[in-house]
Amino acid sequence: MAKTIKHFYEFGSFVIDANRRLLFRDGQTVSLTPKSFDTLLVLVQSSGQMLEKDLLMQKVWPDTVVEENNLSQNISALRRVLGENRGDHQFIITVPGRGYKFVADVNERWEESSGPLSSDKLIEPEPPVNLDGQITSATQALSQNGFKPAIAQPASPVRLRHSRQVLYAFFAFVGLGIILFYFSFASRSKSVAASVPVRSIAVLPFKQLSNEGGDEYLGVSLADALITKLSNIREIAVRPTDTVLKYNGQNVDPSRTGHELGVDTVLEGNLQHSGDRIRVTVQLISVNDGVPLWADKYDEKFTNIFDVQDTISERVAGKLALKLSAQEQQLLTKRFTESPEAYQAYLKGRYYWNKRTSAALEEGLRYFQQAKDIDPSYALAYAGIADTYVLLGHRYDSVEDQRDAYPKAKSAAIRALQLNDMLAEAHTSLAVVKQRYDLDWAGSEQEYKRAIDLNPNYATAYQMYSSLLSTVGRLDEALVQLRHAQDLDPLSYSVNSDLGVLYYSRLEYDKVIEQFRRTLSISPNDSYSYVAHRYLGWAYEAKGVHDDAEKEFLKSMEVQGTDAGILNELNKAYKDGGLKAFWQKWLLLHQDRIANRRVSPTYLATIYAFLGDKDQTFKWLQTAYEDKSIVISTLIFDYRFDYLRSDPRYKELIKRIGLPS
Repeated sequence: MAKTIKHFYEFGSFVIDANRRLLFRDGQTVSLTPKSFDTLLVLVQSSGQMLEKDLLMQKVWPDTVVEENNLSQNISALRRVLGENRGDHQFIITVPGRGYKFVADVNERWEESSGPLSSDKLIEPEPPVNLDGQITSATQALSQNGFKPAIAQPASPVRLRHSRQVLYAFFAFVGLGIILFYFSFASRSKSVAASVPVRSIAVLPFKQLSNEGGDEYLGVSLADALITKLSNIREIAVRPTDTVLKYNGQNVDPSRTGHELGVDTVLEGNLQHSGDRIRVTVQLISVNDGVPLWADKYDEKFTNIFDVQDTISERVAGKLALKLSAQEQQLLTKRFTESPEAYQAYLKGRYYWNKRTSAALEEGLRYFQQAKDIDPSYALAYAGIADTYVLLGHRYDSVEDQRDAYPKAKSAAIRALQLNDMLAEAHTSLAVVKQRYDLDWAGSEQEYKRAIDLNPNYATAYQMYSSLLSTVGRLDEALVQLRHAQDLDPLSYSVNSDLGVLYYSRLEYDKVIEQFRRTLSISPNDSYSYVAHRYLGWAYEAKGVHDDAEKEFLKSMEVQGTDAGILNELNKAYKDGGLKAFWQKWLLLHQDRIANRRVSPTYLATIYAFLGDKDQTFKWLQTAYEDKSIVISTLIFDYRFDYLRSDPRYKELIKRIGLPS
């Protein structure tokens, strides 16, 4: 018994029968010219992606040179057929100057039918219906395409019977060919998929097809929630949220983006929020060949967003054939709150937290606290508060603000872990506080190890653990951990920047320069790029290349917003007396900020150490120790402190910190 595979695309009230090259609306055939049908089919097959005009024309007219006007006419005809009004394009949108995109949700399905290819199984298509509901004859349809039918001659019964036999044989041959091709292709696809293991995935921010007031956070936050869930699976590497954020709001090619991010698969989707309803469409794409591995659509009440996330996470794990432990399965579907209001506030908090600017962090903190107030047992809300205070403590200019931030971070992290001890983020935040504020090296290391054990995909845990190892002098181990972080998040500015700092501690100045140049190429306008330029300056100074050092110091200050007049004064001081005169002038110009404790004591100590002023150096190191803002790795590895190491004051300070002298 012969079998055929029927291929359909469904959108709105329309259905495309790809095998018979027909478009139906509410079960009735819609008249289309062949090239208009080809145009629609190409757009629908690339739903959600912007198609360049040249590429679209090449697909529709593969062997013909045509003018762009032909494509425009086809698009206009399709819009009339689909019932679009001017300015209200629910199916096809124009990307000015570039191309077109099909934006409606598309459901692709196949049907297998069986039965002998006899005359009673051949179904004649219904006569095409135009937009006014009038029947259009086949002759009319042909004439619309520019064909002039010849005058038909009546066929004899013998010729007609013979023609039908030939036609049936032809259909049987074509059907057999389609079946053989389908099963050959499916077998080959499965073979290829089985031979190429999937080891990594990137979840892109979901594209919003509508934006109700205050909804701008939703696309990023949904992706962030899925990243958090999938990151708990040891078998696959998941790119962190801050790496995929740059694609938010962009029309990107998933395969190309996957190559940029160095992953095997990409999860992308659209969402539409209206009232109490949310629609999410999602597809998992193989980066190697651009083929969708799985796609689905969810129409739910907004309060059921938990179910949508759980289902997507489980389906992704299933499609990638990941073997989950009992703990991983539990974390994949773990609900941290049953309150939609608390969860929505948390999503907004993560949205702002991921921006990483000081103002955004303060806004994110407000939403995390709101989530905690709505649901006092919401562990993730406390973890968000801890994460935020850790970053704010590192960013605050004021020493008083820094001293205030870390205890708050510690309190929130401890509360989060009391509610749920399996939160890698909370363990990491607690580890940072123990490292930077408590100077509890053993306790900090224990928390970092616990975080990595819980979530081996959490790049931040490896990154911060590396900083602890560097602080206590275990530089080779620090490099191993930082390489782990870099493998998980190769495009992270902060990870690459920390690698440059580690090379500086290892006195490998050529590598410092190379690494920070690479870091700046990733994101030259990052708000923390001043750190890169500062370390480049000290690396050049260590190598004796003073002109380049001075340029980097000035660039670092320019990025921080230093007034042009001050930069000119510093440049003049350098020309008159070299780098020592440069830094003496800098201290003179910043007396007010120093008096108001708006400059890091450790940073002041390094400058005085460079100038050779021992007393001022130890004064500011003592202040940094008392403020709990001392940067230990700077103290024990920076070459500028070399001449201090034999001083009893240095040995006493090292002993108080708890490091071997």
